[in-house]
Amino acid sequence: MPLSCRHFFRAFTLILFLTIYLTSAAAALKIKDGDRQRFAAKEILLTEMSGLASSYLYENRFWAHNDSGDRGRLFSFDDKGNTVTQLLIDGSSAFDWEDMSSFKDSSGAYLLIGDIGDNMMLRPFADVYLVSEPENVSKAIVHSNILRHYPLVYEDGPHDAEALAVDAAERLVYILTKRDSHPRLYRFSLDAIASKTIPLTYMGEVRSIPSVEKHTAQRQGGISGGSPTAMEFSPKGDMALIVTLRNTYYFRREKNDSWLEALNKNAFAITKNRMHQTEAATFTADGEKVLIGSEGRPAILELFDTPQH
Repeated sequence: MPLSCRHFFRAFTLILFLTIYLTSAAAALKIKDGDRQRFAAKEILLTEMSGLASSYLYENRFWAHNDSGDRGRLFSFDDKGNTVTQLLIDGSSAFDWEDMSSFKDSSGAYLLIGDIGDNMMLRPFADVYLVSEPENVSKAIVHSNILRHYPLVYEDGPHDAEALAVDAAERLVYILTKRDSHPRLYRFSLDAIASKTIPLTYMGEVRSIPSVEKHTAQRQGGISGGSPTAMEFSPKGDMALIVTLRNTYYFRREKNDSWLEALNKNAFAITKNRMHQTEAATFTADGEKVLIGSEGRPAILELFDTPQH
């Protein structure tokens, strides 16, 4: 065989192999419609679901909250959408609740709520509330006091954010902004000094949506199909997800990676958001499944196996 033909044949074989490999990899990461458990939340007051968190006390139960315009409260429901209880958080304000998270440590199970929305980017402070997850949910309405109120300030000026996640091992809370040209990652400590305004630590920009190669800046102050609307870390701390209106992106975190490093890699899996306005997501407490939720009346949710990496 002539040299030029051999080179052509080798190149063709390599291209064919890569095509088959990448196609197979993409197929392995696609979640089939039949593998998604879709259900509606039966709570009629949950009309603009903007945050989700798993219960660490009760299996197959979740917590959620509305977007701006509601009072300071959470709703609990099971994996069929049946309402369990309504939790009123006494003493809280609800300017623009946008995301929440949950965690468990040696002292108990906790819920973290982020009043971090700021569409006009004018708020001097953002607020995050820490409450204990209630053990007794036998009544239709239960109350909780605030354990910690974290008044937060961005040292570079106000930002709009809809994505919050907690790393219980680090005891750090992360916030990812929405309306910057590139999403900006900030964090603060769960153990920050009480009764003090807490400056958020800027970690860096996240430039990996839809991929490192295809990421582009959006208009400062605007939103796009790639703007983050929720974020969560897996219970083991080895994975993160970022929700946008179009897709949910899953990022692998290696042993020595910071969360900024993990979020700036290419997502190892991408799932299509098939609901009207997807703004909420969480891992189940065991990390085996993901729950995605959308605004609307009723609120629609989808539960499916966590993509493997």
